[in-house]
Amino acid sequence: MIVDAHCHIFTERIVANVNARPAMVRDLKLNTHDALPRLDPRALDESAAAHDIHLCVLLPTAGPERVRSENDRFIEFAVRSRRLRTLGTLHPAMRDLSGEASRILDYGINGFKFSSFSQRFDLRSREVERMLTEIELLGVDRNTRPVLVFDTFARADVHFAAPPDYLTTPSRLFRLTGRHPGINFVAAHMGGLLADFDELRRDLLPARNLYLDTANAAHTLEEDQFVELLRIHGAAHILFGTDWPWFVHASEPAKVRALLVKAGYDESQQSDVFGANAMRLFGL
Repeated sequence: MIVDAHCHIFTERIVANVNARPAMVRDLKLNTHDALPRLDPRALDESAAAHDIHLCVLLPTAGPERVRSENDRFIEFAVRSRRLRTLGTLHPAMRDLSGEASRILDYGINGFKFSSFSQRFDLRSREVERMLTEIELLGVDRNTRPVLVFDTFARADVHFAAPPDYLTTPSRLFRLTGRHPGINFVAAHMGGLLADFDELRRDLLPARNLYLDTANAAHTLEEDQFVELLRIHGAAHILFGTDWPWFVHASEPAKVRALLVKAGYDESQQSDVFGANAMRLFGL
């Protein structure tokens, strides 16, 4: 069983915005030319069915005024599909954060996606601390451990002119894992997309409530770097993800599996990475 734990349903505007940054496209090895036909959720559903992907997890984000409508849009995508599931999103500056977080958790969705550079907030801010504390308390009330997935694009300041304070760096994210033990954190892209590898290895240490996903990282990390991270964090803390629509099911599972084998993961551990970890973590 394979679960793709990192998928996007972008708009044409977002794809055009990415295409307008050719240096970033080259750095991230993004397949932007074929992305447009994959923006329809039905394309993701059909790809999953064709390549024996059991479930795909959608990761929405939004500004403070659009959180609820974006959550509703992605819930509708999931309702219409046998193979699509979604997380919610929140924003530390939104109104009624507690009410929206409760609504999503009560709907049976156990996680939220954040992209601090595009949502424009600082992980070290009081607003973020209040948000995480509220999410953690809501989890305690429901006897669950919410999951927060953070984008980790380390060069968003270069390619999107994002203020450096808005980056999710390895050290900033790791500090959150210690302050909020009642939350499970997922560091997308193996912890730091285009991050300095020494910083990534030094500052994002293994933790009981920290997970990494593989999305895009097999294209941006050196093979030995990827394998080293697999060995440092262990098979129980790695999730398979493609970063759809930039990468596809026809090739990503084989690419990642080869790296798992090189790291010494046995068949049981590979199964954990490809599906069991995500099923357990997200309560799928």
